[in-house]
Amino acid sequence: MIAGLTADRLLLHSGIVAGLLFFVVPTILVFTRPGFDIERHAISMLSLGEGGWMMKAVFIVSGLFVLACAWGIHAELARGQGGIAAPLLIGAYGVGLVLAGIFDAPAGLGFPQGTPDDQQPVMTTAATLHSLAFMIAFGGLILSCFVFAFHFWQTEQLFWAVASLATGIVLPLLIGLGMSMVVAPGIAFYWAAMLGWLWLAAVLIVLPHGT
Repeated sequence: MIAGLTADRLLLHSGIVAGLLFFVVPTILVFTRPGFDIERHAISMLSLGEGGWMMKAVFIVSGLFVLACAWGIHAELARGQGGIAAPLLIGAYGVGLVLAGIFDAPAGLGFPQGTPDDQQPVMTTAATLHSLAFMIAFGGLILSCFVFAFHFWQTEQLFWAVASLATGIVLPLLIGLGMSMVVAPGIAFYWAAMLGWLWLAAVLIVLPHGT
């Protein structure tokens, strides 16, 4: 029994490791990759060009960690609210991350180096699949916020219920602001990604104490 619980906790913690990996490496690359401009370029474009393998690895490894985390969530919530929906949605987030690492984002707007500054992103098959991966990942993450909000409400953890609900509202708002160019797309998508990871890490820390 104790060994099983330890294994479940390790699976949950893999999601926190994924968040740290996704925060540290891309943030460093934002400031070190020649030609990258966070106001013009989405962080997924860091997977392009020389050195792009690092961002690809971050997508794939963090996605695999999130898939392991989803299994841990299932174990924690097996007898409670969200025992099926929550891990499936977090699993979709992980699948989307892995696919985003396999299929390249479109080059354009001067990145990677050598790309004309006025070149708009060309939606090749790979780029289209990358965009689909983006939708799968963020769709799963956003919906999971509402599932966890309901779970925390049912377990009378009102602060985390409200925090999860707020995150589920703010995430699509940030993405929408970026896509509509109200906020620089790269900045909007960066903060949406980091907010999602911060929320997930907090949930994974709190979850074992409230089930």
